[in-house]
Amino acid sequence: MTPTFYILHGEDDFALAEHVQSLKEKLGDPTMALLNTTEFDGRTVTLAELRSATDALPFLSDRRMVIVEGLLSRLSGKGDEAEEGEEEAPPAALKEFRDALAEYLPHVPPTTRLVFVERKTLPERHKFLNLVAKSGGVGYARRFDPPKEGELPGWIQKRAKAAGGEFTRDGAQALAAAVGDEMRLLDNEIEKLLTYVDRARPVDVPDVETLTPYAGEVKIFDMVDAMGARQGKAAVQLLHRLLDQPSQYPLAVFAMIVRQFRLLLQTRELLDEGIPAAGIAGTLGLHPFVAGKVAEQCRKFSIEELDSIFRKLLDIDLVIKSSQVDAGLALETFVANPSGWRMGVGD
Repeated sequence: MTPTFYILHGEDDFALAEHVQSLKEKLGDPTMALLNTTEFDGRTVTLAELRSATDALPFLSDRRMVIVEGLLSRLSGKGDEAEEGEEEAPPAALKEFRDALAEYLPHVPPTTRLVFVERKTLPERHKFLNLVAKSGGVGYARRFDPPKEGELPGWIQKRAKAAGGEFTRDGAQALAAAVGDEMRLLDNEIEKLLTYVDRARPVDVPDVETLTPYAGEVKIFDMVDAMGARQGKAAVQLLHRLLDQPSQYPLAVFAMIVRQFRLLLQTRELLDEGIPAAGIAGTLGLHPFVAGKVAEQCRKFSIEELDSIFRKLLDIDLVIKSSQVDAGLALETFVANPSGWRMGVGD
């Protein structure tokens, strides 16, 4: 039996949007599909408006589609404050709307596809998910969860294969580390890299480092990891790899290092104040992926070490700008041993 109403929900906005697009494409000719598609904002739509659009006959086509975004969250009554698995009774007017909609859904005309889009995960016991389970096939529900960090390389390789190209495992890991779980951005980078290699060979690490602007930040993370582990030789090697990237030069790399240690110092202070790692992203205006990496990394340094290192970076900035020392040499000396940095200035 072909479903007549769909519930698409979850945090993976990219995959969810792609699925909605695939449903639209099943309507056939794009011009006729546009004429037979109605979209509503679930925060304001009324039941009368929804039923009127859903009951309408298709125009010169065998089916039509009605898309409603955010309605089921509105009807749950607790909104963003709902705990996992909880659902609180909504106000009387919304409860009436919810009950009437639940009664109507099994009777959606077979010529209509009614699609509910929820850009957050609905609790398993949500009334309308239960309705799908009891619908006898006229209802369909799918949850869209973004891949976890460790799953991103596999997702990249699978996505590249579907696009007619290929990534090496190392290349996929490099891109995942550079971009994180920004799925739309990842998809754009995959297509850009496949075009760069003309789909004639697998995308590898040097390709990612050349074309992806975020790859430099990843090397900064790796380099600071080595510094935190007191592995001066490895840190210097990573510095050289960073400087070898196109468009990178010592002062630009120095600015990236300063920014990284500023973030580490700020994050260490916030953690010491009792702010959880999850709250650091919003406080510092960072992407959650980056905030998590910084929080993990700053634990390799004490607050005293970070404060001392940041002061030394200010000293280095002064001696570089006054031309007392070559920027590349100052960077190499600092990265090899940040705590013991000496270049003609005091601590």
